[in-house]
Amino acid sequence: MTFTPEYLRSLGIDPTGLHFHNDTMPYDPSLVTAAKQMRVDGTRGEAFLWKILKNKQTGYKFTRQKPILHYIVDFYCHELKLVVEVDGESHNDSEKYQYDRRRDAELKALGLCVVRLLDGFVKSQPVPAAQSIFQRAGIPMPPSLDYMSTGQERLWPSGLVKKSRVM
Repeated sequence: MTFTPEYLRSLGIDPTGLHFHNDTMPYDPSLVTAAKQMRVDGTRGEAFLWKILKNKQTGYKFTRQKPILHYIVDFYCHELKLVVEVDGESHNDSEKYQYDRRRDAELKALGLCVVRLLDGFVKSQPVPAAQSIFQRAGIPMPPSLDYMSTGQERLWPSGLVKKSRVM
């Protein structure tokens, strides 16, 4: 699908400042630098989940901290039209909750499936968290996730998150 400013307006989305290119998701180019920094400063939960999702270990290509519209999503898979968000404590705030609902509605209007996971769940049980992404999205479970669910402790060496900010 090719996105245009007119199409976004018809969905109730403000296209001001967005970059449009072929069939990729429109994005705000001013967010690119912030997204790069967020990849370095990610939470421990995001780092654990990224270890599972990166390099097509699930059979799908995910990107991390991807600008879409006027937002930066934690994980995105173009092939599945899937957005994954890892929510920490700050998302319990009423104002943030309303912001998240508005954001999810705009992403869903583009035809994306949005899956939200709690940061604590991802940190304590990264493989079940990854499995739940596919279950909630109604996508068949990648065989690699069944394989990973045994011997999980070998997947998470203590030095895994050197660059990540621990939250």
